[in-house]
Amino acid sequence: MSAEEDSEDVKSLEDRPASSNAELDYESDDSGETENSDREEVASHLTVGSAKPVKGEAFCDCYKTGREKECVCGEDDSYFEWTWDSGSKSAASFLKHDQREVVFHVDYSCGTAAVRGSQPMCDDQYYWEVKMTTPVYGTDMMVGVGTVDLDLNKYRHKFCSLVGRDAESWGMSYTGMLHHKGLKQMYASKFGQGTIIGVHLDMWHGTLSFYKNRKPLGIAYRGLQGKKLYPVVSSTAARSGMKVIKCRSFKTSLQFMCCQVLRTVIPRHLDVLKVIDMPPGLREFLENNMSWLLQPNPIESPTPSYSEMFMRGQGVKRKFSSSDDDCDGSSTSSKNAR
Repeated sequence: MSAEEDSEDVKSLEDRPASSNAELDYESDDSGETENSDREEVASHLTVGSAKPVKGEAFCDCYKTGREKECVCGEDDSYFEWTWDSGSKSAASFLKHDQREVVFHVDYSCGTAAVRGSQPMCDDQYYWEVKMTTPVYGTDMMVGVGTVDLDLNKYRHKFCSLVGRDAESWGMSYTGMLHHKGLKQMYASKFGQGTIIGVHLDMWHGTLSFYKNRKPLGIAYRGLQGKKLYPVVSSTAARSGMKVIKCRSFKTSLQFMCCQVLRTVIPRHLDVLKVIDMPPGLREFLENNMSWLLQPNPIESPTPSYSEMFMRGQGVKRKFSSSDDDCDGSSTSSKNAR
């Protein structure tokens, strides 16, 4: 399917009713047999809004005042180095807005869908931002990176945390958990509709860091040197959407390293570009390319769970845990919105 056809399919998405009577068009499973019984069971139990969306984590107030459809807050860029790749996406992923926005499960959800970015990332510094354009809920909605070997269609009939479920991807869930090799670890608080998730991939040092509403969450992963990675997002939720609003790349240089040092030296509540005198041309360049690094950005403290607080009280170190419970192995779920 071409990008134009995808765009045509979802151009009136906002006007769709809350539920759809569209026929469930299941694909054949690996054995070649169509899951007729699954179709009948899911069709007879479709519901919308079976999970409560995350609230109160938006970048702006548009989602609190009913102006979410018109919201363009934080979307200041007009040049984009890459977009979502129409040739590297799940069947349940649809692209619009010049392939910068992806909408998952337009009518209903029967599994997990994903899409990959069009630009491979190898040796340089990369930063991009993804905005949650719809309610965030369900089994999982994720942002991260993956290799070309990540199978985007593997869980099309299962609800799971796709990005980070294998060794070929590294992801962050909307629940604030990190996922890699099927293991998970608490990292940050939840994100919801209107949240802007920033991703900094430093291929010089081999690190991956996340930002939430342009505040740093710290390094999430290390040891990524020598890999060729792509931006990846995934979702199990019906009518869920994510939009690329910024993407930058630049060589690892002395200039960039100096900016990193300045950010550690100058108190985080201050804007580096405002407290240091510099030539106007240099200031404009840094503001256009590295404002995400130099702006005021106190580190967010993750919200601990009850189990974590208990473990800390007992002097137990937090470890990665299995994410097997994050994947519903049944393709016969009765929930439309996962």
